Amino acid sequence: MDQGHYVEAPDTSELAKPPATPFSQLPNPLAKASLLSVVFAQWIQPMISLGSRRVLEIEDVWPACPSDESESLEKRFHRVHEPHRRYIFGLSPVFMAYVKVFWADLAVVLAGCVTYVLALGLQTYVTRSLLEFLNGEENVLHISSGYWLMVMMTGSSLVAVGALNYLLFVDSRIGSNMRTLTMALVYEKALKLSSAARQEYTTGEILTLMSVDTERVFTATMQAPWLVMGPLAFIVSCVLIGFLFDCYAALAGAIVLTVVMAISIQQGDRIADLQRRLLKVIDERVKVTSETLQGIRVMKFYAWEDSLAQRVEKLRVKEVSLLRKFHTYQVINTVMLFITPTFLSGATLGVYVLLRHTITVVEAFTLVVIVNIARTPLNQLPQAVAGLSKAKIAYARIDAFLASNEVPTKAVRLSSPNTTPSNVGPLFPSNAEVERSAIDRGQISIRSGAFEWPESNIVVVTPAERGNQDKDFSIDSGNRDDRFETPASPSVVSSIKQGFPLKDVNLEIERGSLVMIVGKVGSGKSSLVNAILGEMQKISGVLEIGGCVAYVSQDTWIRNATLRDNILFEQEYDPERYAHVLDASQLIMDLKALSNGDLTEIGERGINLSGGQKARVAIARAMYRRGTDVLILDDPLSAVDPHVAHSIFEKCIVGMASDQTRLLVLNSHYDLLPNANHVIVMDDGVIASQGSYEQVLAQFPQLTMDLVSVDDKSDPELVKVPESPVETEIETQALDNDISKEAAIQGAKTMEAPGRLIQAEDRVKGKVSGLVYKTYFDETGFNGIVVTVVIIMAYIAGQAARTIVDWWPGHWARSMSRRGVDPTYSGTTFGMWYLGFIALCSVLSFGRALMMIESCVRSSQHMHDDLFRRVLRAPITKYFDITPMGQILNRFSNDLDQMDTMLPQEYQLLLQNMSLALGALAVSAFASYWIVLMYIPIFLVFLYIGQYFRKTSSEIKRLEGVTRTPVYNLFSETLSGLATIRAFGMEDNFIEQNRRVIDANSNLYFTHWAASRWLATRLDLLSIVIIFVVTFYLVATAGSVGSLTSGLSLTYSLMLTSMVQWAMRSVDRTDNAMTSVERLLFFRQIQSEDDAGKTVAELLDAEQQTASSWPSRGTIRFEQLCLRYRPELPLVLKGVNMGVAAGEKVGICGRTGAGKSSLMVALFRICDFDSGRVLIDDVDISTINLRELRRSLAIIPQDPVLFSGPLRENLDPFLKYSDERIWAVLKQVHMADSLRRWGAGLDFKVAEGGDNLS
Repeated sequence: MDQGHYVEAPDTSELAKPPATPFSQLPNPLAKASLLSVVFAQWIQPMISLGSRRVLEIEDVWPACPSDESESLEKRFHRVHEPHRRYIFGLSPVFMAYVKVFWADLAVVLAGCVTYVLALGLQTYVTRSLLEFLNGEENVLHISSGYWLMVMMTGSSLVAVGALNYLLFVDSRIGSNMRTLTMALVYEKALKLSSAARQEYTTGEILTLMSVDTERVFTATMQAPWLVMGPLAFIVSCVLIGFLFDCYAALAGAIVLTVVMAISIQQGDRIADLQRRLLKVIDERVKVTSETLQGIRVMKFYAWEDSLAQRVEKLRVKEVSLLRKFHTYQVINTVMLFITPTFLSGATLGVYVLLRHTITVVEAFTLVVIVNIARTPLNQLPQAVAGLSKAKIAYARIDAFLASNEVPTKAVRLSSPNTTPSNVGPLFPSNAEVERSAIDRGQISIRSGAFEWPESNIVVVTPAERGNQDKDFSIDSGNRDDRFETPASPSVVSSIKQGFPLKDVNLEIERGSLVMIVGKVGSGKSSLVNAILGEMQKISGVLEIGGCVAYVSQDTWIRNATLRDNILFEQEYDPERYAHVLDASQLIMDLKALSNGDLTEIGERGINLSGGQKARVAIARAMYRRGTDVLILDDPLSAVDPHVAHSIFEKCIVGMASDQTRLLVLNSHYDLLPNANHVIVMDDGVIASQGSYEQVLAQFPQLTMDLVSVDDKSDPELVKVPESPVETEIETQALDNDISKEAAIQGAKTMEAPGRLIQAEDRVKGKVSGLVYKTYFDETGFNGIVVTVVIIMAYIAGQAARTIVDWWPGHWARSMSRRGVDPTYSGTTFGMWYLGFIALCSVLSFGRALMMIESCVRSSQHMHDDLFRRVLRAPITKYFDITPMGQILNRFSNDLDQMDTMLPQEYQLLLQNMSLALGALAVSAFASYWIVLMYIPIFLVFLYIGQYFRKTSSEIKRLEGVTRTPVYNLFSETLSGLATIRAFGMEDNFIEQNRRVIDANSNLYFTHWAASRWLATRLDLLSIVIIFVVTFYLVATAGSVGSLTSGLSLTYSLMLTSMVQWAMRSVDRTDNAMTSVERLLFFRQIQSEDDAGKTVAELLDAEQQTASSWPSRGTIRFEQLCLRYRPELPLVLKGVNMGVAAGEKVGICGRTGAGKSSLMVALFRICDFDSGRVLIDDVDISTINLRELRRSLAIIPQDPVLFSGPLRENLDPFLKYSDERIWAVLKQVHMADSLRRWGAGLDFKVAEGGDNLS
């Protein structure tokens, strides 16, 4: 398949010289631009010019103006935001704060709206006078010179164009700033979310706020002026009809417009309801997509691709169904208002003729011009109404999110006097709210404390006595969510189960103490740590912490940065201290295995580090922290072997941190307990015992059963490692993370930048290829070219009917001279034909729009399902290890939203505006072939400007897409490390990081819209040239052109002032929206895993062995196996020969990078073999279908992955096993009793990431 549209287009302008100083290093010229420069968008000309010569890069874009930066905007917002105030009509507090922040700019926009509509009203008077002049009549303005009327016509058009473009520029700046502000507010709120709020708002929902809802805010702001200009144009039109015709005709027009507006508002309510429902489904789909991608390694091992794909596709089916309804209602609204001028003209003309029994050609075309005043505002009004409906929902969601629970602000630690806010800051939002205490630094005090995790909305379900099947269970929530709703059963009794509590906590820890916390799994050890950190909701009691905290979480948080940056964690680099920390945390030997040492880039979630390495990096991060008073370590030593654990304990915990208060949670290495000053034993949420080691041991003598001495030399072979130039420790490896460890390490050696692992996001350069358009319409299920031709023909037919409707009144007026003379003349006949043409125009307009929408929805549905499965089939080592998760989520959230919601409307508006503009050009040239000849150079200039601009516009839009990915990456990374960020007091630092990436993206976002003003002003000026040419010709040849022809040409040339601009802007906006399709289609380039093998049934001899019995013995044989993770990387397995007998238990050991996990990779064929083979029960696994192979094997990863939803689906996603079988397995792993105690059984709802499980 030709994939030319997916790769970088060749640069045909290699000789284009960049500016001497990159624009990125110069101040933004907008800050000092004059009014005329802004009105005509001349300030951005240097960038447009540069973009026409060569492909634009990031450094070719000016920085944002200081007033447009997120920090400045936030300060203005917080001064006026009143979140708890109730506003009239239930207006959003965030919206009202935005109005207060941008009130001056909004006043400018309002003034521009009034000026624009009044200029169009003046244009109507001039047009009537000009038509009367051409007919040799006295005109209403009493101006005898046609050339003066021509000047007035041109002048009024210039005023209208200038006002419209300036108000839309100011409005786009307001909207961009609101978008920036919303993104910043959502991120900052996410940093403060309490555990209860994190249960309420999943990662998918928060990402939707950051992507979809922020776009809704911007779009509504951009469409808001039409909510003013639409009614204003309606009023002006009715007033002009009253003045120039009569009041009854004006009343008829007003009734028509009132009825249409009432229907439009009603449709808007339906659209809002659909949008609300649609966003809920989008939230759920994005959440499930995010979970699927986060757990991709486990999913590959288990061969669960089909199950998770089906789960997403079920949500997608519901989403597409709502999407189809949403677009249908929106199209009905759009087309209804598009043809409203036709209804207005028909009603006014009908009443006027009925009362006066006559109408002149001048009056007929004056009526057309008056109707055209409302044409553009009414065309835009449906989008504005829809945008308002969407924004209302978006603001409600944003308000609710910003009002959600935050981490408590009481009893927090004291800030450190010898550190700065940039490296050690307060945990909570405001130091002014902190309850100061008299305790010393390093002390921890909890008195009569009670803490609780939030209610997880789990339903305690008592199964019916008649069975234990799934149908006998019901899930019902206090916060009802129809996504999980099932019919209630009278045989099921339910009640809400409360979250896990800590009760009667009394704890006094002195400075410098070493405290160890022990207890069985699920006893509350980590909950106690989280309570101390403020992450767990305090119900009662007093909690005080003196000083600053460093924290190592149980689920180690590693950033996508260099190893050094992970350790420094935004602090200054001190070589001496840094070397000391590396030695104490046992990382020095690991650096020798990394291609670029500590400057090697670490992948997302530490993908190129083992479990033990990640734990040691986290420990190093905590140890490097200066000014720490309290060091909290939540079981990091479980990830390393006893020798390494003791070294870390001696050098870090009782060495470097000897002057700090240390809390160490232990699930293993109980031989360290005698070193503790204070031991705490947890049991079922209470402190069962605490005191010295001897005191606790007397109460719990079983602790001695877990003591293991690392000095035990009884079997030295157990800990002996083969000699190696790099001596290192043996440690427990996390299988699912080690899978790509060697690949990531080796891959760093081959990157252009030393230590680089994660690939920069791809960016297609040049214009969007026609093949992208064809592929998009091919996805309808029919030939894309045929679909396009049929739709275009439908729009041509609709425009032809529209032109006849505008022409018929003039023809009727000219024929009225036959009344009373020609017996064949019938006013009723003319009227009936007029109504027929209006009906035909309406049917064609609705039909073509619905055809366009249905084609787009079908394409979107098919593309998502195909591309999502392609992503799931992508190889781990060649794609997921080197691609940021935020980049993939960006495409399945923001880009997909663009394709789903924006692109269908853009295509419909493109064809509607283009057909209207081309029709206007054709009709206005009807007066004379001289006008046609004068059009030729103007038309060529149109094409040149469009192509000249598209080069810049497309690249700016692509750059905006590229800069959007870091926003998603940082956001996802932050949400996964909230506890660590808050424990270290790094909120302010991360807010600054977020501001930088948001500002970079928002600057390009605004630049794109500002550049569109450059195109709009130039197209409008060319339209004015056309008006001038037509008017000049008609005045110069006054009397030689018929009144019907001259009236039709003049009125249609006036339509060009707005129609050509909107048509060309629609071309540009559709082209830019198609970059989202282009980015999604990139997934088709991803290499899929080779899954061409045969099934087991096809390979095995049916007489000797049935397919269902393979593997039956479990013999494994490696024969000269060589394996590399990617073609450009060296071998990680080199001629391995090994055999494992049936039923044999085998332990695999070796240093980091020796290839332990590569053996697991080979068994599950996570990547292809370089040579050699692996046989299981004498069957070459490379010949077996990949999914069937993986389903036939089993693996237990060290880092478990759970998906939100019923527990049963986590255990049996294909619903193959009975409840009895699942309960039996749960009993084997000691989970059955807990599930029965919780009450929900197999329908226990697992929270996102398994957050409601220990």
